Amino acid sequence: MIVAILISVHLLADFLFQSSTISERKRQEKKTLILHCLIYFIIFEILFFILFQCEKAFLLGLIISVLHFLINYIVNKLEKYFPKRRLQLLFFSLNQLIHIVMIVGMYCILNLENLTNNFYTKLQTYEDFKIIVLYISVFSIILDPASVFIRKLFISISSKTYSKTNSEELKAGNIIGKLERIIIAILLLNNQFGVIGFVLTAKSIARFKQMENRDFAEKYLIGTLTSFLIVLISVLILKGLL
Repeated sequence: MIVAILISVHLLADFLFQSSTISERKRQEKKTLILHCLIYFIIFEILFFILFQCEKAFLLGLIISVLHFLINYIVNKLEKYFPKRRLQLLFFSLNQLIHIVMIVGMYCILNLENLTNNFYTKLQTYEDFKIIVLYISVFSIILDPASVFIRKLFISISSKTYSKTNSEELKAGNIIGKLERIIIAILLLNNQFGVIGFVLTAKSIARFKQMENRDFAEKYLIGTLTSFLIVLISVLILKGLL
């Protein structure tokens, strides 16, 4: 449970609590990366003071934030040395995988389960606590992290750069993708598997005329299937663990 909470907060702090400007500039400027890590530190400190013993909370937040800085700094350097578009997805996936391994490692090495406070113990007694953690964990994955993953995937498989007009279309597509994943996740979490087909069908009907364009149809299929697969894997794994 603690691991799921920590990974969820990492994803929220690393994606939701930063603007697109900071997201881009932190790859180029060390001071922007430090600002991002400061925000990351504050968010984790709030969590640690809520869930863990006070005397350990500050140190835990400091450790995880310093490690977050080092991981991002190293990955940024790798991206500069290997600027090929097709490697962006690899670096993004590597970044997040190392963070997850780091969080699990901290949990095991520092025995975080035994450092929780009485407030967390009381939270565990609530009947819906696991369900709330499950929903937060799923949504922390399928929103911004999934959107970035799919965008990196398209960048990696295509050499095409997009104009400002196309960028507006991509923003609309990003919002549609998030709404689609939210609906599918809620249906999966409530075991309403049959309704999912109607969601995907409705989306396909809206894009019916554009399907005549082979390039669009292929990208649409890749994006839709990847989006659905991310939701499916996230829900199945987290339901099994929690």
